[in-house]
Amino acid sequence: MEQLRNGAGAYHDTGDEKKVNETVVLIASLAGVMLIITLYIAVKDKETARKISMMEAGIDALNREVFKLSKEIEAIEERAAKRQREILENSSDHEPLDKIVNRKLRPFMLEVDHLKERMEEARECMQKIERLDEKMRQVVFANEHAAPDEQKILQLHAQGMDSESIAKQLRLGKGEVELVLKFSKFNTP
Repeated sequence: MEQLRNGAGAYHDTGDEKKVNETVVLIASLAGVMLIITLYIAVKDKETARKISMMEAGIDALNREVFKLSKEIEAIEERAAKRQREILENSSDHEPLDKIVNRKLRPFMLEVDHLKERMEEARECMQKIERLDEKMRQVVFANEHAAPDEQKILQLHAQGMDSESIAKQLRLGKGEVELVLKFSKFNTP
C-alpha cells in the first residue's frame, strides 16, 4: 500500500508538476507579453521624445524669428516716429500733416488748374478754327462752281447771245443768267 501510496503520490506529484509546468509556462508567457509591452512603450516613448525635441527646436526657431521681427517692427516704428517728429518740427505751429501736404501741393495744383484752363481755351480756339475752316470751304466751293458759269455767261453775252439762248446752251435757268448779267452791269464802270 505504501507503494501504492508512493505510486499514487508519485502520480499525484506528476499532476502537480504538470500544473507547475503550466503555471511556469503561463508566467513565462505573461512575462514575455510584459516584456513586449515594455519594449513597445520604450520605443514609443523614445519616438515621442524625439518628436517633442523636434517641436522644441521648431518653437525655438519660431521664437528667434518672432524676436527678429519684433526688433524690425520696433526699428520701423522708431523711424516713422522720427520722421513724424521731423515733419512736425519743420512745420510751422505744428500744423497737421494733411495741411502740410496741402500747403506743399498747392502750387502744383494751381499750375494744374491753370493748365486745364489753357487747354479749355485751346479747345475753344480749335473749335472756332474748325468752324471758320468749314465756312471757308463752303465759300471756296461756291466760288469755284459759280465763277466759270459767270465767265461763260458773260462771254456768250459779249458774243451777242440773248439770255434765253445762253440758258439753253449752259443748261442753266433763264433767271440765273439774267441775274448774272444784271450784276455784271452794276460791277462795270
